[in-house]
Amino acid sequence: MPALTPKNVAIGRMVAGALYVTLPRLLVRTWTGIEDPRVNALGRAIGARDLALGFGALLALRRATPARGWFEAAVLTDAADAVATILVFRQLPRLRRWLILAAAITGAAASARGATASA
Repeated sequence: MPALTPKNVAIGRMVAGALYVTLPRLLVRTWTGIEDPRVNALGRAIGARDLALGFGALLALRRATPARGWFEAAVLTDAADAVATILVFRQLPRLRRWLILAAAITGAAASARGATASA
């Protein structure tokens, strides 16, 4: 398993973001259980957000400029995803709601570590 370095956290976020941009239904269906293709825009928007945050952090790391703010922004977005999930928790598919909540919390924790390690 790769080390949880700021660089790897940024790359992981970029990979996830790219997946959601190209396969938005993967995120939307897993998160909400909704099959309606009109909500693919939500998956693409979240993917673009994660792609931008990961790219910004990686670019800052490569330029040896502060990357902490990029990781802190990622913590906030993942925390918002967790709160949004909790607010409708009972309406989400049973197993998948736990998966999405765990992913949001894990993403926030990894980004928090990235923020600390890149400071």
